[in-house]
Amino acid sequence: MPLHKLYQWLRGSRSVPAEAQQAARPPARVAEARPLASRLDRLDLQSAVIHHLEWCVAFNDHLSHINQGDSPPVRQLPGAEQSELGQWLLRSAARAPGEHPAFAVLLREHRHFHELAEEALKLALQDRMDLASTLLNTDFERSRARVLSLLREMQKA
Repeated sequence: MPLHKLYQWLRGSRSVPAEAQQAARPPARVAEARPLASRLDRLDLQSAVIHHLEWCVAFNDHLSHINQGDSPPVRQLPGAEQSELGQWLLRSAARAPGEHPAFAVLLREHRHFHELAEEALKLALQDRMDLASTLLNTDFERSRARVLSLLREMQKA
């Protein structure tokens, strides 16, 4: 409805013109919007990505203290099941993300990622930063990227 007709309607008659009624009706065939649950799952998956990245930052901080000869932070790094992502995985197993074909692979890769992190920390504490660095730059980095990739693949679904 043109603006001047809408203005006339607002100033004058309160009966709704046919044009306004037509404009107010939804089109006969509305493109189906993505259900709210899917959008929430995407947000939920985004929080899982953030949990993984935050853990990686904490791990790097922890490792840098060891590497510099400082005592590691008092707060221990959570393991695979205790980490925020691990907790998310446990909660999600019975929900929509748990039904995704990549979910089982993600569970295994997340556990493997934490095993590699523990191994790297042990090597660093034994003053074997050469071996820890090799592990971190190869298997650990591949596993870290794989966890992230699986989460992002699930986001796209």
